[in-house]
Amino acid sequence: KGHLVTNFHVVEKCYDQSKIIYKTKEYEAKLIAKDTLLDLALLKAEVQNNKFIMISSKPPKKLKRIIAAGYPYGKELSDDLKFNSGIITSLKGLGDDSTRIQIDAALNQGNSGGPIVYEENGQLAAVAVAGLRKDVTESINFGIKGSSLRNFLEANQLNLATIAKKFNFDDDDLAELLEASTIYTFCK
Repeated sequence: KGHLVTNFHVVEKCYDQSKIIYKTKEYEAKLIAKDTLLDLALLKAEVQNNKFIMISSKPPKKLKRIIAAGYPYGKELSDDLKFNSGIITSLKGLGDDSTRIQIDAALNQGNSGGPIVYEENGQLAAVAVAGLRKDVTESINFGIKGSSLRNFLEANQLNLATIAKKFNFDDDDLAELLEASTIYTFCK
């Protein structure tokens, strides 16, 4: 129904002037909810897409294989969606933040708000949010847990139960699913 999830820091300076690119066309995207502590934002655009990523109902586990999708360095690098693979390395974020997971898949500026999915079933493990300074560390990156995203969406009156019934990973190749459901977001 045109709902999109990203990080709040991605759209914070857009002053409700966010845009997306969907199937090579630009659309306005209205900010309809935010959580500054979690760093999540819910946008709505006048697009219809029957491809989406289901949020995993299982808690994350260490060593699970994941794929992170996004647009590192935005469109300057290229307009092609990029993928990085890795594992879940910790069930807590910086400062023992239990709303986040740590992954070793590369995340760069421009990956923010993108999906981190389980390689085995394409379900959302987390939303890419941050990484530690690359000049000091290697492969220490974070995602907002799917359970935190679920709570955020339900608190904003999105009924996820009806969505889950429509999803069937067997019908979709993982790359095709991510290509169809990961949207480039920017400010006017």
